[in-house]
Amino acid sequence: MIKCKCVPLCFLFFSLINTGYAQSPALKKLGSWHQKGYYLLNPTFAANSEEVAFVQRLSGRDSAGERPDDIYKNANKSYLSKQSLAQRKNDPVVSIFDYQKEKLSLIDFGWAPAFSQNDGRLAYAHQLKPLQEQDRLYADAYRGNSIKVYNKSTQKTEEVARPQGLYLLDPLFIDSLTLAYKTGEKVNGPFGSAISLSQVNLRTKKTVLMQQAAIKYRLYNLIGEIFMKGKQPAYVVYSPADTGQGMANEYVHLLVSGSDTLQNFGIRRFTNLSYKFAINERNEILFLDDQHYLPEDTNYLAVYAKGALIQNQPLSFKYQTAYLSPGGKNMVYITATNEAYLVNLKNFAQTKIERPQKEVHTIAWSNDGKRLGLVQDHEKLGGTDELLLYEIR
Repeated sequence: MIKCKCVPLCFLFFSLINTGYAQSPALKKLGSWHQKGYYLLNPTFAANSEEVAFVQRLSGRDSAGERPDDIYKNANKSYLSKQSLAQRKNDPVVSIFDYQKEKLSLIDFGWAPAFSQNDGRLAYAHQLKPLQEQDRLYADAYRGNSIKVYNKSTQKTEEVARPQGLYLLDPLFIDSLTLAYKTGEKVNGPFGSAISLSQVNLRTKKTVLMQQAAIKYRLYNLIGEIFMKGKQPAYVVYSPADTGQGMANEYVHLLVSGSDTLQNFGIRRFTNLSYKFAINERNEILFLDDQHYLPEDTNYLAVYAKGALIQNQPLSFKYQTAYLSPGGKNMVYITATNEAYLVNLKNFAQTKIERPQKEVHTIAWSNDGKRLGLVQDHEKLGGTDELLLYEIR
């Protein structure tokens, strides 16, 4: 941690926090969604509308031990083919939920929905192969998956990128007419992961390779999350750091944009950096350094400017998992007893998120960091996820 040069101001700052005068973040609940017997995956917020997209997938069980078969039950609109539903009841369904009007639309079978900047389009990875109840989600289950875009104004769906023998995944709009997506392949046995990154112009359909597949120590470099740094895309590359007897134990974690390395997070065990770093308004990179070999190790909030570490703040509170907001203003952490807290990173004031104290599976931030979604077990229904939505004030 950098020492403060102004002792009286530091004393006043920490006194305000300790005496309760530091302003705690405030939350307002926007809504919630669940459907009995369904898991909820890949939640994402629209930029300007009161909508959130997610994937619903049959869990195969519910609180009564019966299996629900009708995903249409709570839908206000559906573009799914009822003729094919009997064969596709185990498939993921891309859905849009208007939490203000409490209306649900079923779009298509697929994964990882992403809104365009004006919310007029929704991209997703189309699930080509109907899944059976016993199918495991290995690479072969995704083979042939393409990228599709649903146009909300025309209510039409278009395929914009098709794989060449592999599968495509995780689309993200770079701008209103440019869509980035990854190509997946088998890595480390049957498991699938992204190995290259491309972009397609929705008007011309021209495709450009952004990051080609590369092999190190006979293993693929893996492509992680895509982010927008201003108007330029940045993305994570996990590069194998050892052979590990044919399977890497450690990876170099890099944030890159084009041919430039924006940040080297060092060598560590393979872990997902989603919501572990953020870029603030001063173009500094905040990194939540909390993935250690020993659980008792101290967690830190590191700040980098131009690749150099300028601050390393130890975190005094204990947690199991934590997530930074995109602009680095807030973070959410979950304790070992499933309590959730929102933290203002300017003054480290905290607010407990009042909710059923169930296991949290994933979270989602809006791009501006002003809305938060938590996916957790339903309070009463087994095999059922619930999405809780909040506005941060």
